[in-house]
Amino acid sequence: MSGSFGEQAVNATETIDQNLNKIIGIATGLVAVNILLLLALSFVPPVVALGRVLFGNFFLGIAVFAVTVGGGSWVASKGTQRGSLPLAGAGVTLTQVGYALFGATILGGVAAALKLTAVGISVVVTAGITGAVAYVVFTTNRDFSSWQNYSFYCFIGGFAVGAVGFFVFQPLVILASLIFFAAFIVSLTYEIWAVKQNRYASDLRNAIGIYVAVMGVFVNVLLWVLRILELLDA
Repeated sequence: MSGSFGEQAVNATETIDQNLNKIIGIATGLVAVNILLLLALSFVPPVVALGRVLFGNFFLGIAVFAVTVGGGSWVASKGTQRGSLPLAGAGVTLTQVGYALFGATILGGVAAALKLTAVGISVVVTAGITGAVAYVVFTTNRDFSSWQNYSFYCFIGGFAVGAVGFFVFQPLVILASLIFFAAFIVSLTYEIWAVKQNRYASDLRNAIGIYVAVMGVFVNVLLWVLRILELLDA
């Protein structure tokens, strides 16, 4: 009886480890592809020009980001819930396009060497943030279930602050970008916690959730890294 129970416990642990490795592998692959895509598109002038038009206006940029990244994430989630790989793939593709266009716009006009430096630094910083969040989530018993709502509130707050900045006081737009950055970190915390708690039945859903949050952190880090590097180079 005890031997049977022990074997079941070992098998359960192995299954969890296998699922975790699968989730990490898929999420990492999606992030890597998206970073390479945005870097490649940053060398295509028409794409950069389109991005500058779309993201040059605060409200239009938010709308484009919401439709591509937010909409793509929603479609992908629905696809995993319905067991439809094509639908999930379409959602991920839309998200990839949104992040790639935004990232290419950020990198557009920057010297090639500086692009690679900024991307490299941003990858390291993002990996560090992700590792720190994962450590906190997996080494504590804290309940992060409400953090999904907190991330939504942060996104709404960032939009509100940015809107005021657009019309009244321009520096507030910078504060809005910091709030958006915080929103993605909060979202990442929830998604990692969801994996720990096995909150979703689909490993693909877990991986997509982490991918979307990590890329959100990455593009925000990239934005700030470029600003700092340009100041140092001035």
